[in-house]
Amino acid sequence: MTSTEQGRRKYDELAERYEEIFPYVADVGQLLVDYARPERGSRVLDVGAGRGAVARAALAIGCQVTAIDASKGMVDRLAADFPEIDARQMDAGALDFPDGSFDLVAAGFVIQVLPDADVALAEFRRVLAPGGMLALSLEKQTVGRLRWLFELAGEFFGAPVPSDDSPGGMTSDQLNALIESAGFIDIATDSVEMPVPMEDPAALWDWLTPRGLTDAVAALPEDKAEQFRLRFIAGAEHMQANGGISLDFKATLHRAGTR
Repeated sequence: MTSTEQGRRKYDELAERYEEIFPYVADVGQLLVDYARPERGSRVLDVGAGRGAVARAALAIGCQVTAIDASKGMVDRLAADFPEIDARQMDAGALDFPDGSFDLVAAGFVIQVLPDADVALAEFRRVLAPGGMLALSLEKQTVGRLRWLFELAGEFFGAPVPSDDSPGGMTSDQLNALIESAGFIDIATDSVEMPVPMEDPAALWDWLTPRGLTDAVAALPEDKAEQFRLRFIAGAEHMQANGGISLDFKATLHRAGTR
């Protein structure tokens, strides 16, 4: 099974409870639509729509919404919940739409997980009409009070432990450079900060599952996997007892136009 197929299967499994595990998605989806400011009647494409955080925010202000996702489970659930939305299973890097089909292409927390972000951005540019708008949100990895977890991952998986100044992952400047290279203009950026509390260690584990934790632990020898689970629970319980389990969630919103 390819990594893309693995990703699709993970999100198929998460379709029913996606926004319970990722509680900030709906809020940032609304913020992204507010940032893009599409007019009523605008043709909107939501890429990597998931359960529809961006799509339903656009629908609520009278936009004509098409939503795509690589996960069939996500698409099926979105179509059932919002029959007004044209929901389709599709890859972000190979959009099955004619040139100039949309006034706004939006993608919430998608661009950083795509294997070829430049290819996807070129497709977004192609399907936008002249004068159209691109709107993206980018999750910013933070260390904060989760340093114990990064250090644990470094010990068991050899993952680099990021610093607070350079936490790793795609940066907003890197994304803006990609957006500019794809031919967009008038690039603007804004920041979002919101703490995301986790109820217990199990909730933190669930949050990390689609980010590869379960697969990484499963690849360890059985004794090492059990050691990791015990250390993870101990670390999360310590965090819970000392201020609670909370993610220092940050994101950037990106907006750009077309000629």
